[in-house]
Amino acid sequence: MSIVSGYYYGGIIMTGSLQIKNGYFYAVLNFKDKEGKRKQKWVATELQERGNKRKAEQVLKDLIAEYEGLDYIEPSKKLFCDFLKEWVEMDKHNVQVTTYDGYVHMLNKHIYPYFKEKGIMLSKIKPMDIQKYYSVKLDEGLSPNTVIKHHGIIRTSLQYAVKTNLIKENIADLVDKPKKERYYASHYNLDELNKLFTVAKGTTIEPCIIIASFFGLRRSEVLGVKWESIDFENKLIKICNKVVRGKDKNGKLTSIELDKMKSETSFRTLPLCDTMLEYFKKVLEQQKNNAEIMGNSYIHKYDNYICVNAMGDLIKPDYVSDTFNTLLKKNGLRHIRYHDLRHSCASLLVSLGFNLVEIQQWLGHADFRITANTYSHVDMKEKFKMVDTLEKNLTL
Repeated sequence: MSIVSGYYYGGIIMTGSLQIKNGYFYAVLNFKDKEGKRKQKWVATELQERGNKRKAEQVLKDLIAEYEGLDYIEPSKKLFCDFLKEWVEMDKHNVQVTTYDGYVHMLNKHIYPYFKEKGIMLSKIKPMDIQKYYSVKLDEGLSPNTVIKHHGIIRTSLQYAVKTNLIKENIADLVDKPKKERYYASHYNLDELNKLFTVAKGTTIEPCIIIASFFGLRRSEVLGVKWESIDFENKLIKICNKVVRGKDKNGKLTSIELDKMKSETSFRTLPLCDTMLEYFKKVLEQQKNNAEIMGNSYIHKYDNYICVNAMGDLIKPDYVSDTFNTLLKKNGLRHIRYHDLRHSCASLLVSLGFNLVEIQQWLGHADFRITANTYSHVDMKEKFKMVDTLEKNLTL
């Protein structure tokens, strides 16, 4: 039995027919591949022959309409997890080194093992498969914000698959991603910062701590500050370079200098107070002394950088964070992340009366909403002043 139906599009007749096999209707779709050769695709309707002719005809029409206006898409025989891994490598040069490093971590630790075990093909991936993955990862304890990052990788990679005609549609658009949790930054108050400066004195990461706390710089920006960035005469510091974590060809963690900042707003010039000017002069003098003491053993490759160790080697990003955590624990200080020194600077500026627009420019935030969402809640003293004013002016 053969019931033929067809649609005309783009100069090509796409036809389909109903065939009966083992008592069930099958829709047979006729396509042309990229070389113009005719191909067939059999689709099981799961409808029995008896009493379902009209339903089967409608299924056939729906299938043909689904492919109307599209070239034939050859079903990919590639596993979804393998496609993801290939896409991450292809996209490597379009993103920051730290972004790529994050992609690789999320892929290798979470996404790839899960879908590898499932054995789902790229051409067979369904919204429910992605939705179930998110549910499993949330049950394992990952935060909604982290799973949202996984969603970003999956969706962007599938968008590439659509663009390159590997799949018909991006099924990630049909998935409900977790709701983003509002982030509340941890920070040190003024007393805690002063205690930190005391215990950090003379350590390798002392300059890293001082610079981050005074200027609210990101870790990569702190490590990227060079002596040429310091204008001693005009009392200015330019934030224009960064050093980020990366891996060499052997997979070993290393530091990579990048001159390209995250955004235009990250390039900024900040004023220097007399205290910081004197501090930088002291650090420079110490580096010169270290070079003299170490002689030929001293590494001069990074002479232009401020954050180097006693041997002149550039301080690695992970070393800063690890040593910072050890320093806090050793001296009984409340645990915060090294990045929270940036938040501590911002919070201190809020408490001193500076508005969020000024703080946005100081921190180099590209979007004011980032500043507002992160720091609008930190100064509870101002809120008490507001409620006191209301109490004095309102009579119950």
